[in-house]
Amino acid sequence: MGQIIAVVTYAMPEGKDRPTAVQMFPDSIPRYMATEGLLRKNVLYREGLGGGIYLWESQEASDRAYNAEWKEYMTEKYKHPPRIEIYEMPITMDREFDCVYDDGAVVPDAAE
Repeated sequence: MGQIIAVVTYAMPEGKDRPTAVQMFPDSIPRYMATEGLLRKNVLYREGLGGGIYLWESQEASDRAYNAEWKEYMTEKYKHPPRIEIYEMPITMDREFDCVYDDGAVVPDAAE
C-alpha cells in the first residue's frame, strides 16, 4: 500500500461558532508542518464538527502520528475524542497537474 488518506473528525466544543473554530485551526499548522510523512492537510469545518483530510506517504506514517499522545491532545483541545478513518488511494485524478495516478504510477495521456 502506498499513500493513504485519513479523514479525522471531532465534535467541536459547545458554543464554538465558525469564526471561533477557524481561529483555533491555525494553531496546529506548525505541528503538522513538522510531522514526518504528512504530505498535505485540508482543514474541515461544518457547524458543530471540525476535522481534517490528511494525505500520508504511508500507513506507517499515519500510525506514528495518530498515537496515544496525539489522541489525548485532540481530546483535550476539542473536548471530544477524534474519529479516524483510513482509506487507500488506488487511483487519483489530479486536474491541477493534468494527470492520473494509478497505484502510484502515472497513467500517460490520461487526459486525452
